[in-house]
Amino acid sequence: MSHAEASRRAPAAAVDTHLPHPLVASVRAVDRAVSLLSFQTLPEGELPAGAGAPWLGCDHALSAPAFFRRWRAMAAQLLATRPGCIPEQSALSKPQNAVPPKTTGGYVLQWYLIIPSYLGGMLFHSARRVPALGPPSLAFRLDHAELRDVGLHPGRFWCLPDDPDAGHPDAVPVPDEAALGTMLRREVTAHATEFLAVYSPQLRVGHRTQWATVTDVLDSAMLLAGRSFGSPQAGAADARLVLGAGEKPLTSGSTICQVTDDRGRTHWTRLRGSCCFLYALPGVVDPCASCPRNSEGERARIFGSLDRA
Repeated sequence: MSHAEASRRAPAAAVDTHLPHPLVASVRAVDRAVSLLSFQTLPEGELPAGAGAPWLGCDHALSAPAFFRRWRAMAAQLLATRPGCIPEQSALSKPQNAVPPKTTGGYVLQWYLIIPSYLGGMLFHSARRVPALGPPSLAFRLDHAELRDVGLHPGRFWCLPDDPDAGHPDAVPVPDEAALGTMLRREVTAHATEFLAVYSPQLRVGHRTQWATVTDVLDSAMLLAGRSFGSPQAGAADARLVLGAGEKPLTSGSTICQVTDDRGRTHWTRLRGSCCFLYALPGVVDPCASCPRNSEGERARIFGSLDRA
């Protein structure tokens, strides 16, 4: 599908300007379904003030590379407090100094990519809508380094021809679900390209690993969407639509699958192509179950240890 086809709008219908933007209700439904993060819509051209950490626009974050160095320092402090991490510290030591730079780099890389990927994935799955996901459209808040809130300035969005708001001035109908999945992939990869241009010089991993992380986060977003709305199978099907055959710059198609653990239980997971470097933290014994370093047997063992009495 060409950009011209993607930009072809349905005939504009009369719109009551006093009514909320169509994406407001869609984002509210996502926020109700997901406990991992808070999702909300934000007023056009402004970020709300109030108690707690301030909102930060993605465009402002990308204009200040030093922000990501501060975020990594906060991540080091947070990761140093993880159970089992750095078990022996003297009273004069600084625990965050024991957190490897590659670990903070990997965590902040994933956390930032969640902003466009999870919001876009949730809206695709639940409403068959894809909002504009460029840096000016998104904002976020942190809580002790971890991403907690994702905000969207509602504007242009892609949808299916039978969407009840397909005639809205901001709506861009596309022919079918495959085309809509392509638009989500394009929006996420475009944002990721801008982000990596700023953040990549701070990383000690190569270009392919960086884009493997983009691929992993987008795929994980679709699995989380399926779980949050009651059907991991539906999330896996959507992931295949969105990631396609792993067209570049993505590094693969979806790897969502079911794994049977050593106790005979099945788990929905995905086989990552990138690593968060959790295993590099002192005191951490097991890697993540989806870590690419794991063999199939090791993955089954880790899943089998979950909730073991």
